[in-house]
Amino acid sequence: MTAAVLAAALAARAAAQAAPPAAAPGPSDCPAGTQRAATDDPYHPFRCALPGETPGRSTLTPRPDGPAGFTQRPKCPRGTEPLATPHSLQPYRCVRAGAGVAAAAAPGARYEAAGGLSFESPPGYRMQDAWGDDVPTLYLELDAGRAGRPTSITITRVEPGRAGGATLADAVKRDVDWQDARETKPAAVAGAKARATEVPGRTRSVYLPAGRQSYYAFVYSAPEELYREHLPDFERMLKSVRVEARRP
Repeated sequence: MTAAVLAAALAARAAAQAAPPAAAPGPSDCPAGTQRAATDDPYHPFRCALPGETPGRSTLTPRPDGPAGFTQRPKCPRGTEPLATPHSLQPYRCVRAGAGVAAAAAPGARYEAAGGLSFESPPGYRMQDAWGDDVPTLYLELDAGRAGRPTSITITRVEPGRAGGATLADAVKRDVDWQDARETKPAAVAGAKARATEVPGRTRSVYLPAGRQSYYAFVYSAPEELYREHLPDFERMLKSVRVEARRP
């Protein structure tokens, strides 16, 4: 290699090292006619939105949050399986396979959870118990032996500000704004008045106050063709709910 060629190669290398890195595409690179908008999701703090669009909702990239977004489950690492976690920043999370999974409940079987909640589990539903997690969750799925979207009931105890939990009022508003749900007349659960929302033919959510700002969220979800058939399972379970006051 001649001295001139070597000098040129060294100069090119020095110039490349001194040049600033190319800017990575970010939320500011939005399609024409849209603009960058902030979200309440720390994992995706910005998104592209139409001018004048309702905050927290995007017609371009709808957020799969809540039961109406549970069209399919994520692929989890080997040895784990997905667990539905509605009303949190992540609609699903991966847990150890088989952890807390019970056989389908027998008629009249009563479940008692830590904290005073108890109810009669609908016959034929298998329960995945994650009540001891940061966001206490019970996931009941109808053991119907069919493929596709399952018929399920999810129960969570939500404490606002903890693990991404929203207030009860915000949870209802989110259902209406993001899921196109409608708020229905209050439901009587455990001798108290609970707020309720419904996406007709898809989901029904019931929010029961549990002292201070905490509350229980009961969510029924089913394929449209099975929604009315199994809705009575959910309604009977709600009628069986009992909540004992926590001891100080």
